Amino acid sequence: MLDVYKAKAAAGDDKALRDLRRITHQTIKKATADMEGLRFNTMIAALMEFTNYLIKVKEAGTVTDAAWQESVDSLVLLLAPTAPHLAEELWQRTGHEYSIHNQLWPQWDEALAKEEEVTLVVQVNGKLRDRIAVSASIAEDEAKQLAMESSRVKTYVEGKEIIKVVCVPRKLVNIVVK
Repeated sequence: MLDVYKAKAAAGDDKALRDLRRITHQTIKKATADMEGLRFNTMIAALMEFTNYLIKVKEAGTVTDAAWQESVDSLVLLLAPTAPHLAEELWQRTGHEYSIHNQLWPQWDEALAKEEEVTLVVQVNGKLRDRIAVSASIAEDEAKQLAMESSRVKTYVEGKEIIKVVCVPRKLVNIVVK
């Protein structure tokens, strides 16, 4: 069993690796904004969510050791201003020398933090009828077309006159029928 875990971690799952890097960079971005805005409670909440995600990743064992270490280092660096003694101890336990407080604040990469997939909510006359997972770069026309082609939506629009289709990019398509 241990050999299977090591083999999975060594090879790394591409999707799991992309997800880990995306969530790491999103957390760095959120924590930085919260720190600058003096919103320490929401910063700690973001770090707790990130910790929960890291626990799931570790249990799955589908990312490389280097990617894991990068994420843990980022977490500890983000923790340092609000829990300095704990962060210093964790920094040393993860194999680093000298003080965490002499390290640079982690930087996020906007391209890595960007969502790859979003959930498009489809409504008919303002009532939820479907949710569709789509690419984050979906065009408005394509989103409308996917919404109209949904089997769950077709039952509510068949035989009715479509008055208007309202689209909020990357979030919602509302079909108004009469």
